[in-house]
Amino acid sequence: MDFWLNLLSGDGFMPRRYCGVWDNSLVSLHLVSDVVTWLSYLWIPLLMLRMSFVRRQQVRLQRATLAILLLYALFITACGWTHFFDALMFYYPVYRINGLIRGITATVSLVTAISLIKLLPLALDAPLTILTQKAALRQQHQWLRDILDSATEGRLMLCETRTDLPAALDECVLLQTVRESWDLRALRQSLRKVAVGAGFSSDLVNDLLLAVHEAAMNALTHAGGGTVCCRCTEEKIQVWIEDIGKGIPLDRLPIATLKQGYSTAGTAGQGWYLVLNLVSIAYLLTGTKGTTVVLEVVQPAASVSSPPFSAARGEAIAVA
Repeated sequence: MDFWLNLLSGDGFMPRRYCGVWDNSLVSLHLVSDVVTWLSYLWIPLLMLRMSFVRRQQVRLQRATLAILLLYALFITACGWTHFFDALMFYYPVYRINGLIRGITATVSLVTAISLIKLLPLALDAPLTILTQKAALRQQHQWLRDILDSATEGRLMLCETRTDLPAALDECVLLQTVRESWDLRALRQSLRKVAVGAGFSSDLVNDLLLAVHEAAMNALTHAGGGTVCCRCTEEKIQVWIEDIGKGIPLDRLPIATLKQGYSTAGTAGQGWYLVLNLVSIAYLLTGTKGTTVVLEVVQPAASVSSPPFSAARGEAIAVA
């Protein structure tokens, strides 16, 4: 009972610097070394857990790998606190709590050492499992890309990386941020001026405005907003809508893009259904770091009447 009541007390003990011949330089060497080691031992497990959390969002880690990471984090954290109390003992001889920390460290070390016998072989197989998962993910992505391309008659292109997105047209003539619902109205007004100024017909302009509105509304609803950039030439208008949301899960892509009325946000769910019926082609890149949508509307080629077959052969054309 006295042990716990005097856990933080140094009564009955002398500070370590008085035990033996310690000069200032030797004390400083031990203090600095122990403090730096303590801070490093706290930082390393935090970094490990943070990286494992990020990695787990991309690839599913095996339980054995996660268990080893957790045990190692506990082990190295406990070791760090022994260095902290070793430094503290030079001025405050709290031997009781120092001994308690060392006992905890010994227990964690023993558990980690025993657990590694079973967990380490499983963890060594984890890289192969991760590679298998990546290959399956690429195969699923390619399968979805083919399905969406076929179902939309080539109007929707699912992209795996940014290199799969179309080349940007010229410079951005309109750049606008969408953060609130009223930003959509300003976006439509600005985009109308650009499209009309580029010589697009009123029907194409209206289709483009509705498609961009729906795509930007998706970004606002599911990701809290995004940026819209418009580029154009005399033949084509290209609109980029980008956000930093959580993206669309691959297993939900077909139903989210093809089914009329589907929504995960309690809305009418007409976004993608309308977009794909209003634009010439749409590109979609989505993942845990955000979504990029590129919409393109192309001016229809001017119809050129073909000359009569007899004229093409150089024969005289009979006039009735």
